[in-house]
Amino acid sequence: MIENWHVREALRSRLGSALVDEPGVPDRAADVLRSYAPYKDTLAGLAVRVEDALFNTLYERLGPSMTVRMDDGTTRRVRTAELKDAADDVMGVLFDRLKVYSVSYDALHAYCMECGSFTAMRTLYCRFGDFLPESERRIMARIIRDTRPKADWESWMLPEDC
Repeated sequence: MIENWHVREALRSRLGSALVDEPGVPDRAADVLRSYAPYKDTLAGLAVRVEDALFNTLYERLGPSMTVRMDDGTTRRVRTAELKDAADDVMGVLFDRLKVYSVSYDALHAYCMECGSFTAMRTLYCRFGDFLPESERRIMARIIRDTRPKADWESWMLPEDC
């Protein structure tokens, strides 16, 4: 079951605790995730709905300035271009709860290939490894290593892929 606090934690580092701890902030995005039905939704379509929910929530809370206070005390403006990455963080909440079945793998793999989602790659690598050919696992590991800070992957990447 996806709970609001899961979404709050997914957004904390990107939007700061001051905002995500406000009542109601993660609710709309969490509701979108809970509405996911694999027989009628695509993961790409769901990601767009999550991004829209985040934008609407942030704009309602922050206004046109879209300024947030981060945990280190700095303030910064949330750019519209960042919302795709924030939505990907939220989508990771759903991906971490998918049943490890071939149908889930197929949907997640297609989404990963279509959108280049980091959280989809992480989930495929970590949870659906039995479905991944070794060559594809190594390619994913290289892409992750080459495009993300080490802190994003060092705790879960296999030593042979580091």
